Amino acid sequence: MSLPVEEILPSLNSSLHKRDVILVAPPGAGKSTCVPLALLEHSAFVKQKMIMLQPRRIAALENAQYCAQQF
Repeated sequence: MSLPVEEILPSLNSSLHKRDVILVAPPGAGKSTCVPLALLEHSAFVKQKMIMLQPRRIAALENAQYCAQQF
């Protein structure tokens, strides 16, 4: 399954080495599922804690469970 946000992961990776980044994409693009897993592989996040903020608690819990199953 390919998500729209996967197309920008290489540029996101290189941008994170240079500056802070704000990612904006429509619902269902993979911001909450694909990007966090990709960031875990980024050198800036090695042995770091990641905190995800979601506007809805249920969505945050579901996303965390999904990501944990993928890892």
